[in-house]
Amino acid sequence: MQEPREFTHDNGDDELCVNEWAGAGDPVLLLHATGFHSRCWNEVVLRLPDQHVFAVDIHFHGGSSEAGEVVDWTLFSRDIRLLIERLDLCNLVGAGHSMGGHLIARAAAASPGRFKQLVLIDPVIFRPEVYADLDAHIGAIEARDHPVAHRKNNWRDAEEMFERFRDRPPFDTWRPEVLRDYCDYALLPADEEGFRQLACNPINEACNYLNHRGNEAVLAELPQLTMPVTLLRAPGAERLSGDFSASPTWPELASALPCCRDIYLPDHNHFIPMQDPELVARYLQEAQQDRWQNAG
Repeated sequence: MQEPREFTHDNGDDELCVNEWAGAGDPVLLLHATGFHSRCWNEVVLRLPDQHVFAVDIHFHGGSSEAGEVVDWTLFSRDIRLLIERLDLCNLVGAGHSMGGHLIARAAAASPGRFKQLVLIDPVIFRPEVYADLDAHIGAIEARDHPVAHRKNNWRDAEEMFERFRDRPPFDTWRPEVLRDYCDYALLPADEEGFRQLACNPINEACNYLNHRGNEAVLAELPQLTMPVTLLRAPGAERLSGDFSASPTWPELASALPCCRDIYLPDHNHFIPMQDPELVARYLQEAQQDRWQNAG
């Protein structure tokens, strides 16, 4: 696979790091999940030969800036929309996993004329009752007290990280090559003592999981998503919990969208792109070629 061109989009207030794979056809834009980065899409892009693809590091992740001191998903989605406008992307296939699915949905709702199809991969779009009582469903704990905030954050190198994670859930359900990409691009340069820290600081990752106030706005924006949407989702849990393998997606989400096919994947967990890059690439190709829209 060709190496992407990495560049920075500066909107005047903050910066987004973008990786671009040159190619033909209508563009594909990929947004990752909380705690990860754009190069986690490598194995999916490998299965999209000669396709023009952009993958973005969301704020507080990878090479992108922190965009202030507060994790704000509305700000994140706004900056994705501004990036799309700056790059003048049209007839776009937008795809996002988990948090990335939420953000691409909101960006598309704000600029529907730029998108021809969406692929939402287990997006963090909760049931309405979850947004109605976040404290009951998510908890009112401080970010510093969240288990994620205490994850290991001093590494000698990516190899140490890979060996530590490869046999631990949920990473043991991933393709090894995807885990390798995650580890290879997850760490900052070494400090004076030779240790490397995560580009997505654990306290910021915890904030991402906890700061959902205002995110209920996505529910009112769903009718604006009039383009064809493919929804891929894994089995969920009765309530939101620390089980990151369970789907956070509202099971009835497809019925709230004007034109959506609901693909339920009972043999997958929340980490669908990490488990099955071929499946994700296949649905992206269908969207890029309008095969679902034109079927029949």
